[in-house]
Amino acid sequence: MKSYKVSREILRKDLIIILLILLMFIIGFVSYPFLPEKIPMHWNFKGEIDRYGSKFEGVWAIPLLTLFLYLGLLFIPYIDPERENYIKFEKVYQIIKLSLVIVLSILYYITIIVGLGGPKDLIPKIVPITIGILFIILGNYMPRIKHNWFVGIRTPWTLSNEEVWRKTHRFGGYLFVISGILMIITGFLPPYWNFVFLILSVFLSGVLSIFYSFILYKRIENKKGEF
Repeated sequence: MKSYKVSREILRKDLIIILLILLMFIIGFVSYPFLPEKIPMHWNFKGEIDRYGSKFEGVWAIPLLTLFLYLGLLFIPYIDPERENYIKFEKVYQIIKLSLVIVLSILYYITIIVGLGGPKDLIPKIVPITIGILFIILGNYMPRIKHNWFVGIRTPWTLSNEEVWRKTHRFGGYLFVISGILMIITGFLPPYWNFVFLILSVFLSGVLSIFYSFILYKRIENKKGEF
């Protein structure tokens, strides 16, 4: 059976991802001399800056995180007991990688713009919309993720049963889309509501999916016990 491996073909398909990561480092080198020694790094639920970081952290933290995330996603199938399944959702896996890199790129460019003196309220406005779009994309492709140990909704019950995995990801896909829409709405609301909707979105997409997988697993096991 054909198994996943990092090849020239994979890297060629990931060319846009690689170029996006490279562009982040180029922007970092170009902007570094023009940035102040302290850069806004975190905003509280009121939309106020509550932590500043060094110029080094502001310029290099997100590009390095993105690079390591991509490399992790590139090679992690090698240690997955169900490595061969990655071939079955290769295109979806590529879209997931690309979506994550695009979101991190947007966050990075906003950080640089704010550091250079741009509007301080860009983060509270744009981040929820960006994350919301990511959730909608993930939600649409989630039902096509095949059984594995690292990508998707991984609970003891989805990992133990293929049917639970399949139905939970279909259910979770709907929840992720709904959560994404809620997050996009928060981009047009006061910062406090960003926080409220974020918690609600996490509950919808995460907690309910976990609970659903548990209930579904118990239901399937109980049916088996009847025979």
